[in-house]
Amino acid sequence: MTELIDVPTAEALDHYGYSAGFRFYTDGGLLTKASFGVFPRLNVGFGLDAEGFIGNRSVDLNQPTLNARFRFFDGKRNLPALALGYDGQGLFYDHDTDKFRQREKGLYLVGSGEVFVPDLSLHGGVNIYDFKNDYLYTFVGLNYLYADQFGLTVEWDNVRIWRESRLNVGGRYYVTPSFAVELAGRDLSAPGRRAERIVRLTYSGGF
Repeated sequence: MTELIDVPTAEALDHYGYSAGFRFYTDGGLLTKASFGVFPRLNVGFGLDAEGFIGNRSVDLNQPTLNARFRFFDGKRNLPALALGYDGQGLFYDHDTDKFRQREKGLYLVGSGEVFVPDLSLHGGVNIYDFKNDYLYTFVGLNYLYADQFGLTVEWDNVRIWRESRLNVGGRYYVTPSFAVELAGRDLSAPGRRAERIVRLTYSGGF
């Protein structure tokens, strides 16, 4: 599980592994993200955002984005696993400014580890997407997997100023060990912004 809803984890795909996610979002949009285990501990992939994919208006493809992750520490009994990554995929592209309204993670450092009880994992880290202003953002997420089939996720993302942060909650059902269906609510606590419902399908495997 290399990402929760919007929050990345320190997990990495195995060498020759792959993962693809198809996220259906507001106004018929479809965000596709794929990652590949090109080397041990190193994943590289891309994101492709298609506005209006579902519905009756024309499809608007935004510029593809890059993502990469290097898991440099596997963790120990009381220490989390650590990964350094980059993700250029934001949400809700603004064609006037040529930037995402909900900005990309950019460069991030994330730690992941099991806490308190088996299958309950905590993920947290810091990220920066604009090196001109040097603002550091933080994120944290908690997910629980029951019987290897049902997953629950709570995450707090884009944390620096309260009104700009986002609370997301979701549930995931593993139809098979390789294929999952996820329903989530995003931006649930935002003042002055409407919450969003999304559906995501994910599939993982290996060559």
